[in-house]
Amino acid sequence: MNVISFRPGVLSAAVAAGFVIAMPSAQAANAVTFKPWGDDAGNAPSLNVGDVLSVTKGGVGASNYSDNPSLLNAAWAHSGGSPWYTFFLTAEADVSISLTPTDGAGTLFNPGMTVWASGDTKFNGGTADFDDIAMNGWNSPHSFNVVGQIGDAGTLWSTGANGNQLETLAYAVTGESHAAADNGWGETIQTGFHDVSVSNTFEQGITGSASGNSILMQFSSMQSGWYTIFFGGTNHDLTAVSYDLSVAAVAAVPEPEAYAMLLAGLAMVGAIARRRRG
Repeated sequence: MNVISFRPGVLSAAVAAGFVIAMPSAQAANAVTFKPWGDDAGNAPSLNVGDVLSVTKGGVGASNYSDNPSLLNAAWAHSGGSPWYTFFLTAEADVSISLTPTDGAGTLFNPGMTVWASGDTKFNGGTADFDDIAMNGWNSPHSFNVVGQIGDAGTLWSTGANGNQLETLAYAVTGESHAAADNGWGETIQTGFHDVSVSNTFEQGITGSASGNSILMQFSSMQSGWYTIFFGGTNHDLTAVSYDLSVAAVAAVPEPEAYAMLLAGLAMVGAIARRRRG
């Protein structure tokens, strides 16, 4: 559902900028909907340990993630073919999410990507929020905060009474950075990879890279549950292209601290056994 509201004086500017305007309708869930994965996996597949989900998405917008001056560099939920994806991780695993250009598309595009967690329940798509208004007058999620933590301005369409997202885990940008004063939601958008999680509820650490035209995120001990991915362009001067999104899950590797505790426990058991033999 593409529901848009405007502050006074913004409508004419929006028309001049070439936006397609949809008249407001009743608020409901599914403000955004999920695209299907490849290989007939559907739009809400389960991801088992050892499995891979992948899809090739064409027509990704040059600046639907950030760097669109008409949106004060904020994200546009319904542009670029609305590249929203979700999956249910069936068991704890180390998960890698990669975004790479298809052949011949790499030099024409700078992608950005964000991952959220919604726990035991699939994200319901959120609800247009007419009280959550960006500085340029657009309501969320037509314009939304793609890098902020859940609860920040520009995310209210996806949480609380409007939706069931619980935490923003990480984002990555290969285009330019934007200061808070230049962003429609007052959020700083920084080039590179960024772990913005605020707890260890959904994972035990996130690493990644974002350079040139590719993004990689690696989630250590990602917990079973539902996760949401949104990606798009971060350079308004470049061209919409086709991209490959891939999510892979492998058995979680214990952290070094866990190994240390295991070794300490084994040493203690050995010492007790030796004392008993003595």
